[in-house]
Amino acid sequence: MRALRPLVLPLLWGAVTASGAAGQVDVLPPGNDEGPELLQASVDTLEVDGPVSPLGAFLRAIAVPGWGHAAVGTHGRGGFYVTTQAVTGYMLVRTRSRLNDARELRAVREAQIRADLAAEGVTDETLVTAALEADDGWAGADRLTGARQQQFEDWLALGIFTVLLSGADALVSAHLQDFPDVSAVPVGDEGRMEVRVTVPVGG
Repeated sequence: MRALRPLVLPLLWGAVTASGAAGQVDVLPPGNDEGPELLQASVDTLEVDGPVSPLGAFLRAIAVPGWGHAAVGTHGRGGFYVTTQAVTGYMLVRTRSRLNDARELRAVREAQIRADLAAEGVTDETLVTAALEADDGWAGADRLTGARQQQFEDWLALGIFTVLLSGADALVSAHLQDFPDVSAVPVGDEGRMEVRVTVPVGG
């Protein structure tokens, strides 16, 4: 977690400033003994007013799964991305472990074949390579390694895509915060419908 702080903290600061954070920190002249206390009080009372900006929602969603959506009130969509990114992260770890096992299996078989060839006086790399490719055990381990590598790359690409998609979705959701809410409401007993448009007005 400590290794992530240099990356996460600038993103969080950018998200707060971009989203229209409102607060006041007084800069006092040198020699004022009340400076540290007033500065701490100003930081403690920092509040965020108004809706989250699209950039702020985007940065939040990139930094922490679901944070950008929670900030704009789309909790269901945020939960979807939290679940998706958690599954993707789990599969990345699992596939990486299987890839390492396949590489280890191939390395053990290769070391055994090289040792047998060296005992017979065969050291030419071309002959060693031909012997490796002709060995069913090494060839099978090599194919397995390639398959595991491809799986890991696929999950990694999906993980990056999901993070960017989450940020883009949070950005769009933030844009739609002030979009008029259109709804159909029944009027009277004659089955008539009335279309009502609700426009949010800032206080």
